[in-house]
Amino acid sequence: MNIIQFFMKKNVKLIAATVFFLCLQIIGTLGVPLLVARLIDVGIASGSEQTIKSIGIQMLVTAIFGALAAILGSYLSAKVAAKFGFEIRTLFFDKVQAFSIKDADKVGTGSLLTRMTNDIDNIQQMIVLFLQLILPAPIIAVFSLYMTFTYSETLALVPLVAILVFALIVYLLMKKGTPLSLAIQPKMDQVIVTLREFFTGINMIRAFNNQDHEEERTNKRFSEYAEGMIRVNRIFSFITPIAFLLMGVVFSSILWFGGHLVAVGTLQIGTVSAVVEYALLTLAYLMIAAMVLVMMPRSFASVKRIEEILNTKEEIRDSKQPQTIEEKEHTGTDLIKVEHVTFNYEQADEPVLEDIHFTIPRGKTTAIVGGTGSGKSTVAKLLLRLSDVTQGKILFDGIDIRSLTQEELRSRISYVPQKAFLFSGTIKSNLAMGHPDATVQEMDHASKIAQLYDYVSGLKDGYDSFVAQGGTNFSGGQRQRLCIARALIKPADIYIFDDSFSALDYKTDAALRKALKEEMSDKTLLIVAQRLSTIQQADTIIVLDEGKIVGQGTHTELLKNNQTYQEFAHSQGL
Repeated sequence: MNIIQFFMKKNVKLIAATVFFLCLQIIGTLGVPLLVARLIDVGIASGSEQTIKSIGIQMLVTAIFGALAAILGSYLSAKVAAKFGFEIRTLFFDKVQAFSIKDADKVGTGSLLTRMTNDIDNIQQMIVLFLQLILPAPIIAVFSLYMTFTYSETLALVPLVAILVFALIVYLLMKKGTPLSLAIQPKMDQVIVTLREFFTGINMIRAFNNQDHEEERTNKRFSEYAEGMIRVNRIFSFITPIAFLLMGVVFSSILWFGGHLVAVGTLQIGTVSAVVEYALLTLAYLMIAAMVLVMMPRSFASVKRIEEILNTKEEIRDSKQPQTIEEKEHTGTDLIKVEHVTFNYEQADEPVLEDIHFTIPRGKTTAIVGGTGSGKSTVAKLLLRLSDVTQGKILFDGIDIRSLTQEELRSRISYVPQKAFLFSGTIKSNLAMGHPDATVQEMDHASKIAQLYDYVSGLKDGYDSFVAQGGTNFSGGQRQRLCIARALIKPADIYIFDDSFSALDYKTDAALRKALKEEMSDKTLLIVAQRLSTIQQADTIIVLDEGKIVGQGTHTELLKNNQTYQEFAHSQGL
């Protein structure tokens, strides 16, 4: 996707209106020197007061006309830039929403943030500057040269040579500075990543008294970015003095040659004044345009970086002919079947999961237990289709989940992540995330099961209590219980708890398990855990070890027959 072409096709009328008013502004700007020439050569020369007044009024009207056109042009230019930012950020956001975990990791969170903020800001600024300063420059230059040629071919050579010399210098500077400008944005990515790590891990930095090392690391990133900017600015710093030098030379040359032509009677004084104004106006616009052109390479780099994301082929895509799960009474006993699934990360030596096969019955509690790195959480991510299986298939209600739309699949699953995460807002807005129409009674019910009700009811604002970004104003256990309550409120076919009880004390854990058994006995639950006390009452327990299933059964059966499970139980004092 070419984002510039996409935006222009979608907003033809707005862009056309903007260019129209900017052209009117140019007409107003170019009209004043013509009237100045008439004022000197006709009005002042004739000594007619009436003529002078008439031309003066024309100059005033032309100036007002140009000013009004400039105001409207500036307003529309800003509107074009704002609309571009809105539409491209919307596209960018929708695209990233469709990314798999691998897609997002490949680009990096810091780079995604920079592209969506800094890069789009660069392009927006360039749009405004291009419309208001770069676009008028060649139009004014061509018209000025034409008018000067009509007056005097000799005088026209002066601004023509100056324009060609200036264009050559700008070209050489751009050629040298563009590669340096293109290298700046990746350095900004590194700055954002470093700052994000610093602010996220500030408590850890203090705990290890590592402030000096972090200061050195961040200063290094800042210095790299600053050095790049200094090198670019050093190259383009020649533009302004060269432009002023040329303006001085042109002004002197036109007065020199123009004075001679006036002396011999070839030209009038007013014509020379108009030529001077046109030449200086042309060089002024070209100088401003050249200064703005310094930003062009960075903007082009930003365009490429945005297009790189928008043109990325997502790893996980919906089927072109998706199937749907019929809303009917289900005859099969199994809600989910995992059939000989193997999964490995790209460029990994060994698979995370290897040929696993199990079923999750309806209305039953299934548990997955295993050591660190055994692949427990990966199973949950595959069920949600946050990643796709490498081999095998997963059936949801008899349909391969790759044949369902991601939206339908995830609408039928309620998930509690391993790392409890809350969004800034209120407790109510977080709880209602999966069920926006949830009533207070439903929130109360879910909160009681999650052992959260007593805490929330004790807060001054109850469910309207403030939640900071990431839920940092709550303890780990409170965040985890809020996430559990949020999942329980959502109507779903299956509830997945991905090691979601790890931050709870044993008393709260026991009370929550008891409430789940009593209140969710008819629901399909999948509990991923390391703590065996959490999953003892499960109807089926699946034991994972190094990505393979090494046992299935009830707690009692596994204690008798499965060595790996026995080792887990012994290590936890069961």
